[in-house]
Amino acid sequence: MPLHVAIESDTGTLDTRACERLVRETGAPVFYSPAFLRAFEAFPLHSVERGAHILVHDGAGRAHAVLPVYLQRGVDPMGALAANRPGALDHPVLLSHVWHCYETTIPALSPEAARLAVDAMGDLAGEWGASLYGAANVGADSDAARLLGAAGLSGTPLDRMWSMDVSGLDGFDAYLESLGGKPRREMRRQLRRAEEAGVRARELGVDEADLDGFVRLARATAGSKHDNADYYLPGVFQGFLGALGSCASVIELRVDGRLVAAMASLVDNTRYHLWCLGVDDGACNGFSPTYVLLAQSLRFAFAEGRPTVSAGRRNGWFKARYGFHSTELQVFLS
Repeated sequence: MPLHVAIESDTGTLDTRACERLVRETGAPVFYSPAFLRAFEAFPLHSVERGAHILVHDGAGRAHAVLPVYLQRGVDPMGALAANRPGALDHPVLLSHVWHCYETTIPALSPEAARLAVDAMGDLAGEWGASLYGAANVGADSDAARLLGAAGLSGTPLDRMWSMDVSGLDGFDAYLESLGGKPRREMRRQLRRAEEAGVRARELGVDEADLDGFVRLARATAGSKHDNADYYLPGVFQGFLGALGSCASVIELRVDGRLVAAMASLVDNTRYHLWCLGVDDGACNGFSPTYVLLAQSLRFAFAEGRPTVSAGRRNGWFKARYGFHSTELQVFLS
């Protein structure tokens, strides 16, 4: 059956059930779910001039590939354009996916459908006057990387993504036993100190969590560590989290009722994503909140039966110490 390409300008015209089925069948992460795409459309986490969803379908209407693309100018939080195409920073570029996605792929049922989606992206870049097009945060050894390379896009290293297969572990205690002696003892010591400090941890839905408090902590942490507080745009980020619904939750750590650390987590069919966090180190006397957030998130991941825990980018030394393995991420540009 021949395949056809459609350009959907907004999520209102997307066939939600078809896209959900495609994401499930291809094993694509939560960043490609209709809920995430709708949330970004309503609350764009960074500036975009135009957006579209490239949909490849057959004559019966079945979705075979979907590729979200965004025309943007001067948006480069990871320095990908500055390092590879500095002249493009002042011009519109068409990229997939959004910068807050650390696992970019091409959800497709076949190589043919994926190729059609990438070709359509190139055509759309020409129509929209983009100076270049491409994809960021693509696994270096993925099918998407090979297809983008075959399409003539040049891939260069960008960062590393961290994940852990926990399917063979029977809960958090088994996870602790799988660690080396020093990391295991340090985790237990930090959890004991947190308990002595009166830390209370809860996982809350986005309709119950203190989203303003989370964004305040996340902005402070991003600003002090990466000089990038606006990765969490005030007002916009709260709205985005709220729009995700059941795809997202927030782990809150409180001492005497005060919010001292928080982590926003995302879920899909197979993964529990430790997406982003914020901490008030000055309010965490005698313990490190990062250990407590990791322990709590792993407990919830085990309870929900997610075989993979994804921990995003950066802080590799800590993640490697606690069982996560890295994958090289690349940026592909025309």
